[in-house]
Amino acid sequence: MDDTDYTVDKPDRIAGILKDLDHKLTLVSVRLDADGPLYTSALVRLDPGARELFLDELNPPRAHQQVTAGMSLRVFAALRGVAVRFTTTVARIEQEQGGALYACPYPDTLQYLQRRETFRVHIPMAQRPQVELRTPSWKDPVIGELVDLSGQGMCIELPTSTLDTLEIGSTLAFANLLLPDVSERLSGDLRLANRRRSTRDGYEYAGFEVVGMTQWLERQTNIALLHYQREARRRSME
Repeated sequence: MDDTDYTVDKPDRIAGILKDLDHKLTLVSVRLDADGPLYTSALVRLDPGARELFLDELNPPRAHQQVTAGMSLRVFAALRGVAVRFTTTVARIEQEQGGALYACPYPDTLQYLQRRETFRVHIPMAQRPQVELRTPSWKDPVIGELVDLSGQGMCIELPTSTLDTLEIGSTLAFANLLLPDVSERLSGDLRLANRRRSTRDGYEYAGFEVVGMTQWLERQTNIALLHYQREARRRSME
């Protein structure tokens, strides 16, 4: 491992890291096999007394269908941008109104990794929220549509003429972003990372990374990501 990667094996420290990860619906990635694909899940809650963690059922549904009690899960999470990895076992599968949950014991060891994991969801056109963007070089705010969302950034559809006034790396403010299951409108700062052609003439998709991501903003974003993930799962089963 790199010098920035290390293993934690003290139970109290592991419990503390899991508590730090428990943002009330933290998205994670899960592998069923050591070299298998990454599936999407979420750390839904912890039971510190029983030393159990509860993971949301895997997405897509075909992955959930493979999970059985006794199976090992390789879990990848993000704690303030740094990846955390651990392996646990499905003790039992519980059914709740929102779907299935995997009850798993706390891991015996946990690793901090230099590698980062990104969780991204695509937002259907009919559900795309609007976001207000501001920068000193613009006289008035610009309204864009959110195309996709991740734990560290977002993609916004904007007119090409607007993007031509910005350089890659430019910083601007966003505001009045209302995401599903989030009670407050979100605001913060973004940095333009990339741009690519949109399906609409005269528009482009602009990729932004969030600047100065706070724990509160990360938690609200994760709540919305889980909503979009579950909606995608529901649509796939219709």
